[in-house]
Amino acid sequence: FFSTPLLSEEKKRQSYNLTQQRVIFPNNSTCHRDWAEITRRYSGNRICTTKYTFLTFLPQNLFEQFHRWANLYFLFLVILNWMPSMEVFHREITMLPLAIVLFLIMVKDGMEDFKRYRLDRKINCSNIWIYER
Repeated sequence: FFSTPLLSEEKKRQSYNLTQQRVIFPNNSTCHRDWAEITRRYSGNRICTTKYTFLTFLPQNLFEQFHRWANLYFLFLVILNWMPSMEVFHREITMLPLAIVLFLIMVKDGMEDFKRYRLDRKINCSNIWIYER
């Protein structure tokens, strides 16, 4: 006797999906407003998925990279090695692994962001159809 309410519930959903349709009225008064008024009211449709700009790439990327514990650990070792009493290796040799890792990650992030920029530009410059009367 539990199956009867479930079946009736499912039938209601099916009948709702079949009978209810979305209707759009293109002759609505909002479609005939002045174009300048519409562009003032709504922001643009431009897609921007990039993380960096040309000026913010270096500081923002370094900020993101030093949120990783491994990079902070190597930075701590570099700082310790620059103190004369703690110096174990040559100062430049201690900086080399950190510099290489930071540079490689920076190149990878820059290439990914440039690919995102090109894809955004391709989408934003694609042809569109504007419906008017």
